[in-house]
Amino acid sequence: MSIRHLSSKISLKVVFIIYIAITLVGVSSHVLWRDEMQGWLVAVGSSNIFELWNNNAPSGHPIVYPLLTFISSLIYENPLSLQLMQWSLAATCVFVFLSRAPFSKFQKLLFAFGYFPFWEYCLISRHYVVIQLLTFVGVIYVSKRKYSLVGISFLIALLLNTHALAWSIAIGFFITVADDTLYKRLRKGEREFSSVDSLNYLASAIVVFIATWLSLNSLFQTSRSIDSASIGISLKSILVAFGRYLGGNILIVPNSSRWIDLSVSAAVSVALMLTTILYIRCSRKALLFYCSSTFCLLCFNAAVYSGAGSRHFGIYFIIIMASVWLCRSDLSVSCSSSGVNVKQSYLIESKSRFSLFLSIILVIHFFAGIHRVFLDIVYPYSASKEVATFIRNSEYANWPLFGSRDVELASVSGYLGKSIYYPEINRLGTFAEWVNRNSSLSRENSLDYIQEYMDSHPNNNSLLVILSNSSKLKHDFGRGHLELSDDITIEFVKSFLRSYNKPERYHIYKVGRVKALSR
Repeated sequence: MSIRHLSSKISLKVVFIIYIAITLVGVSSHVLWRDEMQGWLVAVGSSNIFELWNNNAPSGHPIVYPLLTFISSLIYENPLSLQLMQWSLAATCVFVFLSRAPFSKFQKLLFAFGYFPFWEYCLISRHYVVIQLLTFVGVIYVSKRKYSLVGISFLIALLLNTHALAWSIAIGFFITVADDTLYKRLRKGEREFSSVDSLNYLASAIVVFIATWLSLNSLFQTSRSIDSASIGISLKSILVAFGRYLGGNILIVPNSSRWIDLSVSAAVSVALMLTTILYIRCSRKALLFYCSSTFCLLCFNAAVYSGAGSRHFGIYFIIIMASVWLCRSDLSVSCSSSGVNVKQSYLIESKSRFSLFLSIILVIHFFAGIHRVFLDIVYPYSASKEVATFIRNSEYANWPLFGSRDVELASVSGYLGKSIYYPEINRLGTFAEWVNRNSSLSRENSLDYIQEYMDSHPNNNSLLVILSNSSKLKHDFGRGHLELSDDITIEFVKSFLRSYNKPERYHIYKVGRVKALSR
């Protein structure tokens, strides 16, 4: 059976229903990890939008996704509301793609269950789904012959305030729209601006300027140091950036410590870029959008931040899919307006070649997405929920809690709905606080931090200690309990090691004063 025949048999309605069903099961079984729960706890711990801004500022992330999380927490104060919000945005993305994208049914099927739409930007509750949705909406908007400049400026404003990585796409849309507007005026011979046009340009400029200011305000409040020393470019950083491009499109990330890996990945990435450019070259809009967005993101990866996971590299995949979408839609509009039969145009001739190339990429994403979602359903991403359930149903439910590291215990706090004493900030907390935090604490000194807590809280005769896997106590509890001092003992309670995310495996200990225990 040929791919074309298979494509004709596919029902997009059935594809969407299956997507909805599986992802709902995935959402109900997925355990939030640190970055997801951190955002949720920041939203829940904020009583208003201004407090949300202050609490979110050290993360360095703009305000759009935290604001959506804050709104969802007002509707239902449970982490599940965050997941359902994420799921609804992801489902909307897939619906828009299935109903509006100019791809074959087979390619739409592969995309819907691909690594990013099915897993990384659906079950993982993070900012990137908003980037994906806004990009798709932007492509639909810009591909029209006539569109509102003020409308597209608001979309660019939202992108600027979604994530630092979204700046590349926002810049791509800005350059594309600016060029398209100028090109149309020159073609019509319009040299003077009407009062309506002037107002539109002014309003658009104001919207983009305010959005840029807000976004920069968020980005530069990050707890990370951003200065001339942290920004630099070298041959290796350029090759690493090309490796990120490959990671986003082929899901293969080269070893950044091996020059041969970086060189090969850079060569393959350049080949992929040239192949894409050759296909979209007949669409001025698509070519400008792809080149400017990709170039900006490569520069950012090479000079500022190379990224730390597939969620970051996936922006390259969004850009290439959006560019092909924009190319096909733009040419379709041009052909229909000029009376040319689209089926006999350049599109169909090149589709047979480029579609095979694109389908191969989508097949890789499809199998990676299926594997990752079903693995997450049967094997938890974090052990935090299991820890919270154990504590809630045990004799330790009302005991004071001590935990380290805070960045790895935030998910436990979120599922428990309780504050934990973090030695990193020397007080009770829920989310990791990047400001006034002692990040120099050694994982090897967990015993010292427990001792300091007991000394500073003489009225606490018992304490439940939760330590992440890398901070666990180096003592053989099989030979007996650990005596911390003359009057303090530590007993091992249980380990929770069933977690895909290794830092979020935990060990629980109970600490008590000997005098209190002997009463």
